[in-house]
Amino acid sequence: MPLLSRIRPLLPEGDAREFSLQADYFDGQIDLKAFSAAHPHHAILNSNPLILEPRQGNYVYLSRFGGVVFWNCAGDLIQQVHDELKRLPGLSRMEEQARDTLLVRVGSTEDSVGFSEVNLRGLTLEKLSIVSLALAQSVALDHFEAAVSQAMARFQPVVHALSRDGKLAVPHRELLRIAGFAMEVRAVVLENLTLFDDPPETWESESLAHLDGALFDQFDLEERLGAIREKLAYLQDTGATFLGLLDTRKNHRLEWVIILLILVEILLAVGKDLFNLGAK
Repeated sequence: MPLLSRIRPLLPEGDAREFSLQADYFDGQIDLKAFSAAHPHHAILNSNPLILEPRQGNYVYLSRFGGVVFWNCAGDLIQQVHDELKRLPGLSRMEEQARDTLLVRVGSTEDSVGFSEVNLRGLTLEKLSIVSLALAQSVALDHFEAAVSQAMARFQPVVHALSRDGKLAVPHRELLRIAGFAMEVRAVVLENLTLFDDPPETWESESLAHLDGALFDQFDLEERLGAIREKLAYLQDTGATFLGLLDTRKNHRLEWVIILLILVEILLAVGKDLFNLGAK
């Protein structure tokens, strides 16, 4: 089924209902086709993004970048989907610290976004997808922010020591581990940030574009993306600096080794001459 090709109202305008949303983040990318094939018992409302209706009136939104959003799902259903996702190859674990909630009220006089809540006139697959995407992006950013902060925290002691003592007070292998960890985090985050584009549903609907923009502003997605990119640039520059210093330190050591070898050779030659003179 192509992207939201069979649009139908999930709740017509005028019908009032509240939805409690929970968003979780799984470390890794979700293979939507593999999940659908492995769990055909879930009713599929849309395939990309994957929107399920495992029970009537309960919806599950799965994004490829690891964000999963539950609409009015009971605890046992959430746990069931969690377990099903954990069995997928490529998903290492659920990030327990990355979780967010949102209240959606359907039946309002107009679509609007407020603090921790969204008001909708009616609920369609398009609106469900847009609201879910924003919440999934937000919870994914929580995870990325934590990962980048962790990488920066590992750099800080080395930076402070370099500033205070003017030298790298860290073993060569440990510094390589820190730089490698930072580069790995940077690669993973950049790979996933490319998925944070405007949803296709907004391209042909001004009202949906307004809703998406309001959600983007409410979750501060642009500012948070900008902050992450700045930190990634810092990690790249710092990692390159450390690796350059390591290379310089290695070259200096080689120079000293060469000097010592030359000195030893000279001493041996002098010792040999002195020995020969003594023998005469």
